[in-house]
Amino acid sequence: MNGGRVQSVAPGSIAEDAGIEPGDIIVSLNGHELRDIVDYRYYSAEESVDILVRRGQEEAVIEVEKDFDEPIGVEFADELFDGVRECGNRCIFCFVHQLPKGMRRPLYVRDDDYRLSFLHGNFVTLTNVTHEDIARIIEQRLTPIYVSVHATDPTLRTQMVRTGNAPDVMAQLRTLADAGITLHTQVVVCEGVNDGEQLERTVSDLSGLFPQVASIGIVPVGLTRHRRVGPDIKSVDAPGARQIIELVKRRQKDFGKIHGTRLVWASDELYLSAGVQVPSAVSYEGYPQIENGIGLVRQFMEDRKRTLRRLPERLPLPLSVTLVTSTLAARILEEFAADLSSVKNLTVRVAPIRNKFFGESVTVAGLITGQDVIEQLKCETLADIVMIPSIMQRDGAFLDDVTLDEAASELQTRVVVAQPRPSGILKAILAAATS
Repeated sequence: MNGGRVQSVAPGSIAEDAGIEPGDIIVSLNGHELRDIVDYRYYSAEESVDILVRRGQEEAVIEVEKDFDEPIGVEFADELFDGVRECGNRCIFCFVHQLPKGMRRPLYVRDDDYRLSFLHGNFVTLTNVTHEDIARIIEQRLTPIYVSVHATDPTLRTQMVRTGNAPDVMAQLRTLADAGITLHTQVVVCEGVNDGEQLERTVSDLSGLFPQVASIGIVPVGLTRHRRVGPDIKSVDAPGARQIIELVKRRQKDFGKIHGTRLVWASDELYLSAGVQVPSAVSYEGYPQIENGIGLVRQFMEDRKRTLRRLPERLPLPLSVTLVTSTLAARILEEFAADLSSVKNLTVRVAPIRNKFFGESVTVAGLITGQDVIEQLKCETLADIVMIPSIMQRDGAFLDDVTLDEAASELQTRVVVAQPRPSGILKAILAAATS
């Protein structure tokens, strides 16, 4: 039997008045067994709710009368009460299969759960959803959903995801679109596999489902040096990136005339790899796939303009700062570092870190490890503080579980974290200057 374990109860809430306590299991609402937080939110919206609660071996039904959509007042220990639905594919570019052994356990979880797509914007393939799942998405209005398409040609997509029973993704998307579900889609491009004519077809097919297909993101495949299995595939090189950008520009022009939106966007990584200026802020139309690395550079540049107006004339005491970043983002960050160095008593330099752990073809900041930072900086004369972007760590540790304290000890300097935008960097610098 499913159900969610209560982690906390809001003071003065309906749940507290009903006697619900942390550790209780809420099994069902109005007879509907709860599989996840989505079920809970959906079925708890009613004005009259019968709550089946289990405490130890005992169960009791609590009858509640409330306003429509009034919260019951509980927080759960987990969002998915029946566990994460894992991926059954063996995608030719799967990043999890390219990880070395010995990293933190959550990195090896290959989630492909449509509920996490709805809750957090995770991209899913929809290869493991059933007709019942599709019906649930429609009934409970789980919108938007983020879908990894890769190719709309059924044969090619099956070859890419490497699962023998992959459903026709266009049929799935059409069913969801007809029901009014908003869809954000992505294509992970492998050079010589799903680029060129196949990419043209994929973009055209997806655009046929506008307006329910609200965005199409095109991102390059990421390959690490630890990849040992699967067919030989290549990352997108500079000429390939320029070709994709030209395709995107051409289709954006077409879609602007037909749909009134650009609809398709290329990732920042493609622009940086190609050496092409990223588009203007207005061209991103609200940044529908910002979490997918589409528009972050432009947001950085716009934030830089605003931040320059707030630069102090001087710091109270001398301070030197080393800004750690990836090789791909170094040029963008160096321009801002020059702005910061105009502040009296402030010296700023950028330290691009080569990704030796995953391989130097991996050039994004979020995949830099602590051991690479330490190895490449420890022989240098370091600044008063080493500043890393927040995307490079989680809960005070890098991807390889090297903690920030361990890095500071090895480098014999302060290591601080900043939000990866100019205003966040300036905020961290000013805080360091006064502490």
